[in-house]
Amino acid sequence: MNMKIIEVTIVKAGGGKVVARADVHFEGFLLKGFKVIQDPETHKEYVTPPSYLAGGRFWRPLFKTDNEADWEEIQKEILNKFNTQQIQEVINED
Repeated sequence: MNMKIIEVTIVKAGGGKVVARADVHFEGFLLKGFKVIQDPETHKEYVTPPSYLAGGRFWRPLFKTDNEADWEEIQKEILNKFNTQQIQEVINED
């Protein structure tokens, strides 16, 4: 799959589960609204696709890949960029 992570914005305030937002450029289109979520218990990060609130009760994804390997690649690329940015922020603080 040909894609480029355009931007990962780290969310600094709020103390919520969302720690970053990401925009991904695929061949010919930009998809905004991916989220990096941090589990409050394990502190592990994972990626959720852009989604909308359906019926006021649950979230439905706006984006789905045809196969799991493509979704895993998207998640990996977003998390890599997120982790790189976090490391860079720590370096810049010194």
